[in-house]
Amino acid sequence: MQIQHETVQSMPRLPFKYYEHDPKTSIDVAPHWHQGIELNYLVAGGPLKFVTDGQTTEYQPGDVWATNRRSVHSASGDPDQAWDEFGLIIDDDYLLSQLPASANWQLTLTAPAEQTPQPTSYARVRDQLIAIHDLLHQGVTDDIRLLVLSHFFQLLVELDQHFTIASDDQSVNPNQSLTDLIMTTINDHYAEPITGATLAEQYHVSLTTLNQQFNTNLQMSVNRYLRLVRLMNARRLLLSTDTKVDYIAVQCGFTNAKTLNRNFKAWKGLTPTDYRQAYQRYHKIDTSCL
Repeated sequence: MQIQHETVQSMPRLPFKYYEHDPKTSIDVAPHWHQGIELNYLVAGGPLKFVTDGQTTEYQPGDVWATNRRSVHSASGDPDQAWDEFGLIIDDDYLLSQLPASANWQLTLTAPAEQTPQPTSYARVRDQLIAIHDLLHQGVTDDIRLLVLSHFFQLLVELDQHFTIASDDQSVNPNQSLTDLIMTTINDHYAEPITGATLAEQYHVSLTTLNQQFNTNLQMSVNRYLRLVRLMNARRLLLSTDTKVDYIAVQCGFTNAKTLNRNFKAWKGLTPTDYRQAYQRYHKIDTSCL
């Protein structure tokens, strides 16, 4: 399993990609990332487990949440539920042209509705998303496009005023293309013996510079991101196959099972074996991975 980079393709003459869950398909979404900010609204279904950079949050129908740029995220839920979910992936170039300060945004719209400290603003974000959804279902005419944009701009204002904090290090000039390139390399080659130092050498930058870019764009070091990718792949294999832990460790880039055990327990609070025993029954075995 590879973590995919999802390319954002804006709708014609609208500054975002709109998606809507196909009820004929599984709600499960493999780990992926993209440059743009993502906004999600769960209309109906059961509890949805949403993993962002290794942290799991459970959302219920009526919940709205955001995913920051370049955050690796995935979703899973009961395949027997009648799922209804939609959302937007904002075109990053457009967002930066309209709100240059958004380059330093870290969105805090991540808590379920019952836990949000800003219930009024939270409701307004949800209302704007619903209005955009309803308008798009009418077909995108020139008049509809203008109405959609009016709600979209109000949505951006709500995010800017109530659900963002500035990133910690604004002194570094973000090189997003370098970060994207290194992330893609890690996602494709995490099973190989790569490190932050070897990646820095490969792309002719210092490790300090590389870590500055990752901390600016992802709020984590390059080695932490590499470890996270390896752990997320190990978790997927633990839950979707009966492969031995020793083999999973090697397949995911860890030197041995002991190293995987130590890192996995620090991440999830359980050893890989204990985690598999606790949670594998909730996941179907994919025999194609055996």
